[in-house]
Amino acid sequence: MSRAPGAGAHYAADSRAARPPRGPQVPAWALPVVLALVAVVAGIGAVAAAREPEARVLGAEAVPVTPVLSARRVPELLAAPVADRHLSAELSAWLGASPPDSCLVVQAGGRSVFGHNPALPVTGASTQKLLTATGLLLARGADATFKTEAVAAAEPEGGVVTGDLYLVGGGDAALGQAGWAALQPPTRPKVVHDIDALAASIAAAGITQVQGSIVGDGSRYDDQLYQPSLAPRLIDQDQIGPVDSLMVNDGFAGFSPDLGVSATAPAPDPAADAARVLSELLAAHGVTVAGPPRSGEAPEDATTVATLESPPLSTVVAEMLTNSDNETAESAMKEIGLATSDEGTFAAGADGLGRLLSDAHVPLDGVQLEDGTGLTTEDRLTCTTLVDVLTRPDTGPVVRDGLAVAGQTGTLALRWRDTPVAGRMRAKTGTLRNVTALAGEVQPVPGGTVDFAYVANVPDPATVTSDDVNMDALPDILVGYGEGIDVAALGPQPAEPAH
Repeated sequence: MSRAPGAGAHYAADSRAARPPRGPQVPAWALPVVLALVAVVAGIGAVAAAREPEARVLGAEAVPVTPVLSARRVPELLAAPVADRHLSAELSAWLGASPPDSCLVVQAGGRSVFGHNPALPVTGASTQKLLTATGLLLARGADATFKTEAVAAAEPEGGVVTGDLYLVGGGDAALGQAGWAALQPPTRPKVVHDIDALAASIAAAGITQVQGSIVGDGSRYDDQLYQPSLAPRLIDQDQIGPVDSLMVNDGFAGFSPDLGVSATAPAPDPAADAARVLSELLAAHGVTVAGPPRSGEAPEDATTVATLESPPLSTVVAEMLTNSDNETAESAMKEIGLATSDEGTFAAGADGLGRLLSDAHVPLDGVQLEDGTGLTTEDRLTCTTLVDVLTRPDTGPVVRDGLAVAGQTGTLALRWRDTPVAGRMRAKTGTLRNVTALAGEVQPVPGGTVDFAYVANVPDPATVTSDDVNMDALPDILVGYGEGIDVAALGPQPAEPAH
């Protein structure tokens, strides 16, 4: 449902800057130094070898032992610096198309191999969701779930609920109808936790009649439906729906499979609209509901009639990152606020996210947290921060597994198709009219893993696009990291037999 952001003054750059040759550029002085190093290490290795057994035996097979100080190990020591210099040369040339307010950090195997303005505070657009995902995982854990419940004031008797049946929201932002998912672009299939399954469970519990109304309870979070720093145009463009702890179909009302998305509008009361949807679904399951749907709060000692549980947060986070789901991201901020201060608000979420990341020792110098989506230009992050949350040993694997795959899934399904990058990069995009960004991991052709973050900003309302900075070339460079470095050629060569 998203539309392209409005046009403004356009940032122009030469997006086709010439790239240096891919072969390694070895300075003239390097060969003598290398040969001297080989000679020294070989000499030391010879002494060490005299103290080592010639082989160790595994079963019946003798395996030669290479001493730690051996000339045969020199190529491995030299290959990484050569590859790093080659990568730095290519990335430095590529950055020529970037505006001044840009940052780039690259790590390979946990080593920092390139940095350009690594600590520069920039607006990261949707790469902000990497921080939100990390905070939600730190707050609740990867195995936690959201529960949506149907409860009644008293135990139903004979299949009849005396009074109202309450639909209590538990923060599941993906609650919706199957038809809603079908309206999304086929390359970015919307994940929906089907509310019809809850209606079916209510009927399966033997309920045939509700003498009152279906009452939607969204009291887990507050009633502020939109992040206050959002630009009004983003709400008008339906970039995000209203966020509540109980909402269906991303908070958009009036949806029906027959009328399609054109009939929808942001629900003024998402909890009441969720109650409407459940009322209609119950009727389809043969359950009579006497009163009209509305919103309200369930009694504290209510009896549970049926429960719908979401997939684990690892799956929820993956859907949010793969498709850049704004409603899930902002709902996550309120959940973070609830977990850290017992307040399901945007403000508490921003404060709680900052404390969670700080306690986890994520570098936050220059970082400013306003929302969970990155839709506001008031957010600030750094490339160092982005790479840190990607590579954390606890939450990093879940975050990286949830990223879109180049040429295959989510926001990257149509990008880098039929290129060497396809299937080798997982990344999160970031796009506002004055921001373009990409952060994730790449598997180079020679092997290993490269983690990276790149963000480019221009002053708002000027615009910058991925084409302006030649974004397509960045992962292509990273995929080739180490390629063409002949490790064997860097080491000592066997002596030719004398004639």
